Amino acid sequence: STSFGAFLDPVADKLMVSTALVILAGSYGSIVAVPSSIILAREIAVSALREWMASKGLRDTVKVGYQGKVKTAATMVALTMLLLVPQKNAGATLWAETLGKLYDPGMALLYLSALVTITSGSVYFRAAAPVLMGKE
Repeated sequence: STSFGAFLDPVADKLMVSTALVILAGSYGSIVAVPSSIILAREIAVSALREWMASKGLRDTVKVGYQGKVKTAATMVALTMLLLVPQKNAGATLWAETLGKLYDPGMALLYLSALVTITSGSVYFRAAAPVLMGKE
């Protein structure tokens, strides 16, 4: 493990998730674009918050917590499920029918992920609030 690898690992994860969210939003429209926007906005905001807190020497205040890990797992599983769903023009094969059943649970998991995204993001901002408000 190199320093560059340690830097690139979380960036690569965010880039892959962002790309999948944008692709799915393009395919499914607003039903995916809304939770995708919430997830992406939180990722940008929390990344900026972590960077700013690190510049203050307080990175541990906003370290990854349990909710953040749940959010990441739910998002990854939802994206995998939705990316496996065949597009409408895939034909009516048994394989397409079977994978098509992943749409509803994948969508439910994506919305659950967006909800956990909001709650986990608020945990980080509450932890940083004293510093953000200049009280620390």
